[in-house]
Amino acid sequence: MVMVRDVMKTAVLILTLLVSASCGSGESSGTNATPTYPRFAYAANYNDGTVSIYSVNASTGQLRHSGYVAAQTHPRAVTVTPSGKFAYVANYGSNSISVYTVNQTTGALTAGTAVTTGTAPLSVTVDPSGKFAYVTNSVDNTISAYTINQTSGALSARNDVATGVTPSSVTIAPSGNFAYVANSGDNTISTYTINQTTGGLTAGVAVTTGKTPVSVTVAPSGKFAYVTNSGSNTVSVYTVNQTTGVLTAGTAALTEVAPTAVTVVPSGKFAYVANYDSNTISVYTIDQTTGTLTEGTSVAAGTNPASVMVDPSGKFAYATCFNSYAIPVYAIDQTTGALNAAGTVSAANGPVQMAMVSGTAAVTNVPKFAYAANYASDSISVYGVNQSSGALTAGTAVAAGTGPYGIAVDPSGKYAYVANRSSNNVSVYAIDQTTGALTAGTTVAAGTEPRSLVIDPSGRFAYVANYGASTISGYTINQASGALTAVATVSAGTDTNPVSIAVDPSGRFLYTANYSSFTISAYAIDRTTGGLTAVGTAAAGTNPVSITIDPTGRFAYAANSGSNTISVFTITQTTGALVKVTDVAAGTSPYSVAVDPTGKYFYAANYGSDTISSYTIGQSTGTLTAGTTAASGKQPRSLALDPSGTFAYAANYYGNSIFRYTVDQTTGALTAGAATVATASSPIALVVSGTVQ
Repeated sequence: MVMVRDVMKTAVLILTLLVSASCGSGESSGTNATPTYPRFAYAANYNDGTVSIYSVNASTGQLRHSGYVAAQTHPRAVTVTPSGKFAYVANYGSNSISVYTVNQTTGALTAGTAVTTGTAPLSVTVDPSGKFAYVTNSVDNTISAYTINQTSGALSARNDVATGVTPSSVTIAPSGNFAYVANSGDNTISTYTINQTTGGLTAGVAVTTGKTPVSVTVAPSGKFAYVTNSGSNTVSVYTVNQTTGVLTAGTAALTEVAPTAVTVVPSGKFAYVANYDSNTISVYTIDQTTGTLTEGTSVAAGTNPASVMVDPSGKFAYATCFNSYAIPVYAIDQTTGALNAAGTVSAANGPVQMAMVSGTAAVTNVPKFAYAANYASDSISVYGVNQSSGALTAGTAVAAGTGPYGIAVDPSGKYAYVANRSSNNVSVYAIDQTTGALTAGTTVAAGTEPRSLVIDPSGRFAYVANYGASTISGYTINQASGALTAVATVSAGTDTNPVSIAVDPSGRFLYTANYSSFTISAYAIDRTTGGLTAVGTAAAGTNPVSITIDPTGRFAYAANSGSNTISVFTITQTTGALVKVTDVAAGTSPYSVAVDPTGKYFYAANYGSDTISSYTIGQSTGTLTAGTTAASGKQPRSLALDPSGTFAYAANYYGNSIFRYTVDQTTGALTAGAATVATASSPIALVVSGTVQ
């Protein structure tokens, strides 16, 4: 199913997508005996020209940010092939389809060659065989058909067929024999038969709908079709003739205000509608004989839900909320179809539609390597991580610059970077993917006293906080070599001595903890150039030394070493500005903070009291509730959790060691491991890298 809402006009036109088995729209028979697990999700972001990438926790439905890729102008729809090998994005503003290859292990997208469409494409979908793709061109009043190269995913042989006025959505029946297009300009559904050899469309008899139909989907059984009418606040119901594809109208169901998307669960028992202007999701049960919808209790969404999607397992639903820059997650009651809130994750600017890739195994994140920057010995310690126990095995240390103070690994796990405080530069290393060994590349200049660095989630930009110069250095990253090229340096202005730096998981905002001005600075990131624009500052406690963002992208936390507190902030999703919530007590001189990958637990390494404080995170407000405290080595200066969230590590500055802890998955409490590992002199920064399986 695919739907559209043109937020640049007053007419309601938003789009949602046809994906794998997740939307009940024709790409899965629903009879596969092999378990289906959601693995990766993609969201098209209309306003900033990107596609966000997420991994999916198959047990909880949680979305975990995994970076983003550039699309073209105003991406309005995204879909994936049934095989999960290729993804396609309809770019409304550039009259094109972006083509991507999907990495089956990590979910990463690699851009191929874009193809032209008609004018203002609003919807894209793939037939169940994965051989053909179809795009609605809203200004030309046509639907374009393409053949898909099964090896490369490339699209070719565009053929245009007439539709009604302003085609806004296209869907394919599960049989692959019929296509349907919602025409919002003349209140009709165009019907077509599909040539199974060529993918060509032959027009049938159009049927009338309610006012301004913007989304159409077919139930997994192929027996019923549903259309959201944004102008009349209804869902039209049709039975589908299994031989001819002809639609016969049934009894329409009422929605709330401005319904813009409809989806059906894989079992065919429930349907959900996104209501753009009432900020809700309507819930319906489906009569299995007639297709009639019976309304249940609607649930709140964010601001202007543009689409709703169900994962391939039928356990979770997701809504893209265009003007709150968020994706709420819901657990589906398997008996009643009721939706229960299960968290929210940040999105980019103007999310309009999602697609999901499934597989026969759930995604797991596992640790691979750990690296410690040793300030007094000008070296980097290298370790392998046992995936079962979390134990560290030392490899061969490598030389850094003078006074290595901060360390980061890029999202691909291929490159490592070290900020050298005393030599005012950044060391670059390639990571051996088998052993974790580091091979030095070309060092680049930074500002005075670089103390912290961060890589953006797309892996294209790096940023360094220069404490002595009160500036932020920006770099582009060569994707083939990892080399850094300086692009811009931004002054911190009156916010002096930035000592820690972080980027939110959507890649839209950057934050620095400013030691001497007791503030946190916020910047907006240009996702094309990597340039920074100051957003404002927020007051922290005394001498903030560490800043981190929770994995949902909604909360920020700063460790204040001078006031022995943790400052809690909410992140304004439209601007990135921070709003102070509260300060909570920590141990003595908290110097490093971290959030576990689930976003449930928070930790602070207390340099002055040789302890690690643990907290639970309030999922609605981000507030911290203190839990147990664990002992550390002498003066812990850096804290890191592995990508699985199973293990935590603390680098002890004067103990020249790393302590390992196991994380209790129910309480977040830390239990110390049986042994510590040695480092070189004065380990001051620590990072743990991992991989997706």
